[in-house]
Amino acid sequence: MTTINHDSGHDRPAQPLTEDRRLELSRASEERHRPVTVRVYVSPITSRAALRWVNAEGHDGPTLWEPVPLDGNHAHALRDEVLNLAGAVLAKRGFNYARGAYWKPASGDQDPERPETAEVAAVPTRAYLDLQARRFGPVPELPEVPGVTFTTTQRGQWWATVPDGRTFLLTWTPHLDGDRWIVWGGDQHSDLIRPATTSMDKALFVLRHPSHARP
Repeated sequence: MTTINHDSGHDRPAQPLTEDRRLELSRASEERHRPVTVRVYVSPITSRAALRWVNAEGHDGPTLWEPVPLDGNHAHALRDEVLNLAGAVLAKRGFNYARGAYWKPASGDQDPERPETAEVAAVPTRAYLDLQARRFGPVPELPEVPGVTFTTTQRGQWWATVPDGRTFLLTWTPHLDGDRWIVWGGDQHSDLIRPATTSMDKALFVLRHPSHARP
C-alpha cells in the first residue's frame, strides 16, 4: 500500500527573514538594478529633456532610479548644455562615464545629427560603492558614553537613556555625501534635538551633556 504524506509544508507559516538574509537580498537587488547606461531624451514637441537610467538587462531602473528632468529647453540630445546637465546628475548620484565612453545617439535613433536620445556607458564611483557597503554592511559601533545606556531598536536606530532618566532616539542613515546622525526627543520622539549632522560625535554631544537636550 502506498502511503500518502499530506504534510506538504504548504500550510506552515513562512519564516521571517533574518536581518543578514534581508540585507543580502537587498544588496543583490541593488546590484541587479544598478545603472550601466544613462540616456538623455529630448522631446521634439516640448523641447524638454530628461535623463533615464538603464540597467544591465536593458530595462529602466525601478523607483530608486526614476527619470530626472533637466532644466531648460533644448534642440536635441547631443547639445552641450544638455550633456553638461546630465553629467552633473551623474556626479550627484555617484556615477561617472565609463573609461573611453562618450555620448552618442542611441541605437535606432532616426536622426543621428539631431537625435532625440543620446546615451553613454556609466560606472559607479568609489564613493557610491562605499555607500552601498555601508548600507548593507555592519552598522557603526557606538562608543561608550558615560552615564548613557544604548539599546538597539532596529538597524541604525538606538534608544539612548541619559542619567536623568530621559530617553532619546539616535538614528543613523548612510548618504553619499556623508552619513546622517540625528537625535530625536519629546514624548513621541518626534522633536528634533540634534538636527542632521555628518558627525557621530556631534550627535553624541547632546547625550553626553543632556542639559543641552532641548527641542
